[in-house]
Order: sequence, then structure tokens, then C-alpha cells
Amino acid sequence: MDARGHHLAHESWREFALGWRVLLGASFGVGLGVSGLLTYNLGLFTTDLEYQIGLTPATYGGVLLGLNLALALAMPLVGRLVDRFGPRAVAATGSAILAVGFLALSRTQSVAFYAAALVVIGFCASLSAPVAHTRAVAGIFARRRGLALGITQIGIGLAAALVPPLVAAQIVSGGWRSGFVLLAALAAGALVPISLGLPGKRRGEVPAARPDKGAASLSSSVTFWLQLAAFTSMALAFIGIIAHFVPMLRSSGISLPEAGALAGAIGLSVIVTRLIVGWLADHVQPAWLGAASCLICAAGALGLAVGGPGLAFPAALTLGCAIGAEADLIGILTARNFPLDAYSRAYSAQYAAFTVAGGLSPLLVGMLVEETGNYRAPLLASGVLLVIPVALFAVLARRNPPLPPARSPVSEINS
Repeated sequence: MDARGHHLAHESWREFALGWRVLLGASFGVGLGVSGLLTYNLGLFTTDLEYQIGLTPATYGGVLLGLNLALALAMPLVGRLVDRFGPRAVAATGSAILAVGFLALSRTQSVAFYAAALVVIGFCASLSAPVAHTRAVAGIFARRRGLALGITQIGIGLAAALVPPLVAAQIVSGGWRSGFVLLAALAAGALVPISLGLPGKRRGEVPAARPDKGAASLSSSVTFWLQLAAFTSMALAFIGIIAHFVPMLRSSGISLPEAGALAGAIGLSVIVTRLIVGWLADHVQPAWLGAASCLICAAGALGLAVGGPGLAFPAALTLGCAIGAEADLIGILTARNFPLDAYSRAYSAQYAAFTVAGGLSPLLVGMLVEETGNYRAPLLASGVLLVIPVALFAVLARRNPPLPPARSPVSEINS
């Protein structure tokens, strides 16, 4: 490596030396936010809620749709609030609201209350979604932005790996209401890393990679719509399988602790995938990574449909691969394809579309289960539908050649 190469490598890793506090605060904050605590844990309560309040698979899917629609509806507002008040204030407010929401769920007495509470949580606790956290990190890192965003999203992976087994054990020992109380305590705990790590209003930031694509031009950008379509079709194809993963295992006779452990395997896969995808995204066209993750997930869904519960562990790993790549790539591709001053709004729109599709997917899975009496049809449908985002990511990759390395803002990190 020549002198220039050594300088660039030093500058790249110096970003981590100067930006570690932001990175740590964002990672813990996003993991203990709405994306880390709701998505991977609600399925643990379905069996108890079926007996307690009459929650059916289709109703559960409908409730998740309402939750995700509320979350998506709030996303444009979240993006503007991040731009106006900074990541710290928005993320902290969202975590506090999420904690209160979990306490409310612990008092559930009916399906109507359960559904209403989750819709309110979806809208108000959307402030704790990854928008603020990834915006903070994207504003600090340039040369290792992909890896930094991957590390940020590891927080969700850690939450997905560690929290479901803890909540499952708490439900077994103390009842399902105590499980929601535990989730409330974890959500409140996010206030510490958020307050200590995330920046307030604007700090030194990375120069826009493509200044010709400002926020005002998003609606006319073919790249924007291709990217949105890829993530939307991806979510529609596989999020419902993740949401129903624990109920699917329980219906096949697997115990709650074992199902919780298998759900935790999804989280472990998410962690590894986010590191790999984040690192690779700094070296190759990121859209190809999206296509690869969809193919891997399709293989897992089809394998589970054919092989049954005996393939639950490898299927969990493939699902984790898909959700891990998705969370990384929304931020990575948005930061790569649009200027930073449009990041919050562009990311919010992409995340909102993904969320709506992710809400429809569990509902469709629940309806198919009630129609067919098992989960084989949804698994087969998931494997087939994942071909669509594979094609869209391939088109996106061909339209957007690799960018030259961005200038590192290390001199501005501590300003």
C-alpha cells in the first residue's frame, strides 16, 4: 500500500476513534426502540392472548397491519422532526413513549384494547425508529459509512437475539403481563445511551454525495422509486413469516422456551449479517447484497415448507439474513443515492413503504393459515414472491455504478 493508501486507511478508521460514542448510542438506542422490541417479541404473547382475549391468527395479523400503518403514517413527520430538533431529542421522546406503551399493553383486557394500544404505539413510538439513529451515524461517517450503519443496526440484532428468550422465560415464570412490563423497562433503559451518545441539533456532516438529487427531487427520481419498490416487495414477501414464526413453531408442538430460543437465532443471524453487509457495502454495489439476501431467504422459506420444524433453525438463520440486510441497506442505499440534507425524508419514505408492506404481510399470512389450516402455503408464497425484489435490486444495481470514496469529515466530528 502506498503513502496515499495508508493515509486513506488511517482517515477511515479514525472516524471510529472519534465517532464511537455516537455509534454506541445509536446502536443501543435503535435496539431498544420500536424496531428492536416490538417486531421480535409480540409473537411470544399470542398463545396466551388467544386464551385470555380471543386473539386469532387473522386478528393478530390485522392488528399488526394497523400497527404498521400507524408507524408508516408517522414516518414523514419523524423525518421532519429529526431535521428540526436533532436525533437525540426525537429518539429519547420515542423511547419514553414506547415504555409507557408496553405498560399499557400489560393491562390488556380485550382485543379492542390490544389493537388500539398497538396502533397508538405505532404512531407515537415511531420516534424511536431507526430514522434518528441512522441519521446521526450517516452525518458522522463517510469512508466507513456502510460498516458504521451495519454496526448501528446490530443493536436490533442483539435485541432480537437476547430479548425474546428473556421475555419468554418471564412469561413462563410470571405470566404474560409481566412480559410486557419487562419490555417497558428495557425501552426506558434506552434513554441512557441515547442521551449520552446521540447528537442534538446539527453537527459537522458529510458533504452530499450527489448534490443534484435534493429533497425536492425525490418524487421525480427513478432511483428513489426503484429502491422503494425493492424494499416494499421484499417486506411483503417475508415479514409475515417472521411475525408468525413463533406461532408457527408453537402450532407444530414446540414449547414456548424452545420457540423463543429459535426466534433468538434470527437475532444472531441478524447480527452477523449486518456486520457482513455493512463491511461489503463499502466495497461493492450494495443493491447486489439486497438481491443475494432475498435469494437466501427464499431458500429458507421453501426449505421450511418442505422440511417442516426440523429445518426451523436454518430457516431462522435465513430470515435473520433477510431482515439484517434490509435494515442495513435502507440506510446505506439512501445515504449513497441521495444527499445528506434529504436523508431523513428519503429514509422515512423508504421505511414507511417497507413498514406498510410489512404490516400487510402478517395479515395475509394469517388469512392463508385460517384458510388452509397450516403454514405451508404462506411459506411457499414467500419463497416465490422474493423473486420480485431480487429483480428490482438487480436493476437498481445496474443503474447506479459505484461512487468514488467520500471525503471523511474527521476534522468536524468533535466540532
